[in-house]
Amino acid sequence: MIATVAAACDRANPPSVSLDTPNDALPSEGPPPPPDGAFLAQMSPEQTNQLTSLGVEVVVPGTVPPSFAIAELRVDRGDSGPAYLVVYQNDLNQCFAVEFAAQGIDDPPATESRTPIQPPLFGDQDYGLNHGPFADADMRAQFPQPNLFTDWMSGPSGAYRLIGATYIGDLFESLRSCADVPIPEAVALAESLTVLTADPMGDLLESKP
Repeated sequence: MIATVAAACDRANPPSVSLDTPNDALPSEGPPPPPDGAFLAQMSPEQTNQLTSLGVEVVVPGTVPPSFAIAELRVDRGDSGPAYLVVYQNDLNQCFAVEFAAQGIDDPPATESRTPIQPPLFGDQDYGLNHGPFADADMRAQFPQPNLFTDWMSGPSGAYRLIGATYIGDLFESLRSCADVPIPEAVALAESLTVLTADPMGDLLESKP
């Protein structure tokens, strides 16, 4: 099954990214608890191998609360360039995701609120976490749901961002009831973003400095 990335926060200029599903969606009642000995970003070696096989720098939160587990992991190797989406969900039905696109991104419409973020991985840039309704009245009338998403943050392989429940619900029917994480937690997640690599044996993860 192919899902087209068409985020609420990018509806004016949606990125041209399609995503296929290598693993089954988790049941609507929520994800299972993380396995014993969970790895960084709650990501198993098999899931990491799926992402690193794209040949890009895989960026995920370095600090994921233990109540969260991966609910969806999708990758794309299509004509628009490599892309991935990793969705996390907890037992309170809160969701967030990390998205990567090699190309086809645009600046999203402004929201009513914006909180500065300083992810060390992306250097001293004027990045922010955008949240709340769209600032433009026409956009707000058309898409009244609250938003939560960071700016696209540029790296050597492409661009990355953290996204919230409205975006995720647009993509996955089973996750439409998800709620956003609190703003301070979203800021902490964005600022913890780090690059993951598989070790030569393929069974360990390490954080790239």
